[in-house]
Amino acid sequence: MEQQIQGRRPVAWGDLLVALGVVGLGAYFLQGAYRIRVLPSYSNIGPRFFPFLVAFALLACGAVLCVQALRGVRGIPEEAEDVDADAPTDWRALLVMGGALVVNLLLMRRGGFIVASTALYLGVALAFHERNWLRAVLIGAALSTAIYLAFTELLGLTLPAGIVPL
Repeated sequence: MEQQIQGRRPVAWGDLLVALGVVGLGAYFLQGAYRIRVLPSYSNIGPRFFPFLVAFALLACGAVLCVQALRGVRGIPEEAEDVDADAPTDWRALLVMGGALVVNLLLMRRGGFIVASTALYLGVALAFHERNWLRAVLIGAALSTAIYLAFTELLGLTLPAGIVPL
């Protein structure tokens, strides 16, 4: 256990890492907001407004969290969380989900959104010890297809079609 020096609480290192992650995410959003091209026809609120709003909100939250962590204030776990803090890390699940993400990235261009997302869903289901592979594939395919159609037909966005002829 860390010793307290002259009434000071030790730095909450885990909380500080999370806070720095929030600051980093805010900085990433900020540089992304600056890269948005704005036409001169926008008078007051243009396409940069909300990205800047989110970026500054993340930076402000991250700064407050950093100060709190440096003061030794730790995040209090939610009572309703169903988490055993003393349980060991399930490395198998992390590796399977990481592998599913890599497969998703590799399949996205050639296989398309539906195939890649179905593979991702299957990988996450397997990481959570799903035994019925066929059910996981069918649910993943149904969700991926619904999302693909919603984004391409309703919102007019372009997602990689790949080998599924929709």
